[in-house]
This record gives sequence, C-alpha cells and structure tokens, in this order.
Amino acid sequence: MNILKAINAGFTKFWRWIKETAWVQPLLIVGGIFAIIFSISKFSAWFGTMAVGSSASYFTSYRLALENEGKEGYDTNADKLTYTINGFSFGDYASYDDLRAALDEQKVIENYGEKYYLILVSDTCDGCEKAQDAFDILTTNWNTDKFRINDGGTFRLHSIFVDEASTNDKDYDLDEDKQAFSRYVKKFDGLDLWTRTAGRLEEVPYKENASVSSTKYETMENAESGSWETPTIFFVDWSKAAFEAGRAGISEVLFGFNVGSDNYQRATLLQQMWNHVPLDSADKDSTNPFRPEYNH
Repeated sequence: MNILKAINAGFTKFWRWIKETAWVQPLLIVGGIFAIIFSISKFSAWFGTMAVGSSASYFTSYRLALENEGKEGYDTNADKLTYTINGFSFGDYASYDDLRAALDEQKVIENYGEKYYLILVSDTCDGCEKAQDAFDILTTNWNTDKFRINDGGTFRLHSIFVDEASTNDKDYDLDEDKQAFSRYVKKFDGLDLWTRTAGRLEEVPYKENASVSSTKYETMENAESGSWETPTIFFVDWSKAAFEAGRAGISEVLFGFNVGSDNYQRATLLQQMWNHVPLDSADKDSTNPFRPEYNH
C-alpha cells in the first residue's frame, strides 16, 4: 500500500507541474498532433495493403519481377523467362533431342518447368479473381479423376504484373516508358516476339473452336502494352508431344478469362489447356477446345 501511495503521489506532483508550467503545454499539444499524423500514415498504409485484391497476393507468390526493367540486357526475372520463350519457341530443330539439349544447356526446364502457365495480371482485375479461384480448384484436384493430367506432369505457374512499379521508372521521359511493363513489351517487340507469337496462336485450334476475335491477336502483334487484357494466360510446352505436333514452346493463350459459367468450368478449361496436345494416336478428346478434333 505504501508503494502504491508513493506512485500515486509521484504522478500527482508530475501532473501539477505540467499544469503550472505553461511552456510544457504547447509541446504536449504539438507532440499529440504529430502522433496523430504518424498514426494516420500507418493506418493509411495498412488500409492500402488491405485494399489489394486477394488475387494479387495469390499471384505474387508466382511473380517474375520487372524490377530495373529497361536495360539493354535481359536481366529482370521476367526478361529471363521470356527470353527463353523467344529463343526456343521458333527455332528450327531437326529433332526433339536437339531442342531438349538446347533447353537443358540453358536450364530452361529446370528453372521454369517442362510445361507451365504464364499469366499477365494486375493488382485490380476482376478476371484475375476468377483465375485465382480456377487455379485453386485445379491445383487442389491436380491429376485426380476430376482433373486428369494426361502426362502426369507437375503443375507450374509464373506471373508478370503489368502494373508493377520499378525503382527506375522515374528515369524515363515518355509517360508509357515510365511503366516497367511497357518497357518490357517494347524490348521483346524489338525481337519480333509478339508478332511471331500472335501469328502462331491465331492458327491454333482454340482460336476457331472458341470463336476468339482476331482483334485480340492483332493487339498482341502490335505490342500495344496499354491495351493488353488482364489476365492473359499463356501456356508454354517443351514436351516431346508438343514438338511432334509442331507446337513446342509458347502454344496457347486465353484472353481476359471471361469464360465458363463458374469456377469449376474455368478450372476445367485450364486443365484442357495443359492437355492441349495428344500423347499418342489413341489420346483423343473431342471435348477439349484446344484439340483439332473438338466437337462443338
């Protein structure tokens, strides 16, 4: 009890000193104002983080960064993967063994997978939420009776954020060049990647089977980075089956992902995308819109 009385007496004397010492009061007021300001800043940052869609968090775990995009070399993580697509998708290889040797020398399959999805996303994108839900269903049921994977392969996914900020954005004068993704698109446009990719993908069965507008492929061909839909989902396949079908490398694309009536149907479409080429002559699937034998 004596200790409590001593503590109480100490606080009472301190408070009396504050009241009787006029110059202390303005300091306390100013300190309180700054405390409020800093609190607002922290809460704003917290709410800003909460405002980012859950799909952004989901695809961040698969992100290939565009940080420091714009240099002459292909140094960003997004550059490195895309450079392998550009270099090997359109090569003239006499045999699959030749292609595989070239891929293995650059550790392409080791680093990215024999097959993988590459998705272009943004922080705020309605279709991205649908894509996340579909990928969730697919991965949960991967290679089960519901979602059979014809080669039994391992699921792989990579993402590029079209609205990602880079620390060197401020070094550019043109508005479009202040966006890292725009610089990325222009870099590979210089290698004719988008023209060759659009030309290939416009000829695949899915384009006709799903009645995809030619305008979407023209936008890609013209490398109009500001007009790219999110999500855009590419499929890259370095398997022997894809090579024998003349489809090795970048093989399929889905624009916008405004397909199907529910997430289960969209997950099924992603599964069919993976199974886009038959493993042998007996592997036919007339329900797969990525196959030439598709029955509308």
